[in-house]
Amino acid sequence: MFNSFKRYRAEKFRQLFIQNCTAFDTPRLESEVFPAECKTEMDVIYKDGDKPLKLDVYTPFGCYGAKECFILIHGGAFVYGTKKLDQNFGMHLAIEAGIPVVNVDYTLLPETTLPQIINEIFKAMNYVYIKYGFKTYHTVGDSAGGYLSYMVAVCARSRHIAHAMWVFEKLRGSVESANMICPGIKMPIKEFPGFFFENLPDNRKEHQRLPDYAYNLNLLAGREPDLRICIVTGEDDMMREQSKEFKSHLTDALFDDALNDGDLKMHHVFQIAHPDWPQAQKQIKLIAENAVGRR
Repeated sequence: MFNSFKRYRAEKFRQLFIQNCTAFDTPRLESEVFPAECKTEMDVIYKDGDKPLKLDVYTPFGCYGAKECFILIHGGAFVYGTKKLDQNFGMHLAIEAGIPVVNVDYTLLPETTLPQIINEIFKAMNYVYIKYGFKTYHTVGDSAGGYLSYMVAVCARSRHIAHAMWVFEKLRGSVESANMICPGIKMPIKEFPGFFFENLPDNRKEHQRLPDYAYNLNLLAGREPDLRICIVTGEDDMMREQSKEFKSHLTDALFDDALNDGDLKMHHVFQIAHPDWPQAQKQIKLIAENAVGRR
């Protein structure tokens, strides 16, 4: 009974969250103008099935035979969104960094679990390893995607953590940097969205008990000291304090906290919604520097 009540509350929050995000994203996606300085390959299927999973590849002009790429993971509290949300940002990042950006879709909660999402992202990375020859990855993501960018990187670098997270897809290649845009750090285990991490709907019984650090990335901070980390946030970001707390545990992470500038309000994931803003451009440069400039 109590578990059913928790699921009911989490589901109500999920529906409200999707409604609010849709109202924000629909008009901004309709008005987006993409930069012209890169080649795009859209909707490449990396996982077949009843609901195939797809990815995009954005390659800046003049980039040939690249052996490294960004893996871009969209946000949406793990329950909302597609790679379309991050297309514009991904193209700007590819142009700035001079390497391809692979923008990945994944199955959303509650139709899956957190470990399965990470396994899917690993599968996408293995796919581009074979198809494009990318051997070095730099994860990047916003909000929930920021969480995933760090968790995927740490799982890729530590088989112990990967197995604790029920991640058994063996990754080809290596992850050198994790880049977090307004990331979610703490996920309440009994509330939205953390409630869905290891619990499928009642008619699909599955339970994958996860370690405490799945719900609080602060407990993982510093476990991979050679992983280059970049964290960006802004004055009106609702996750700002979480980002600052996470940074306090890291000695060598790049960090930028953009302040409001007149009518330009540095809201949650403003970098994704407005990659052409000066503050977003600065942070895109910082992410590119973390990936390709700090070897």
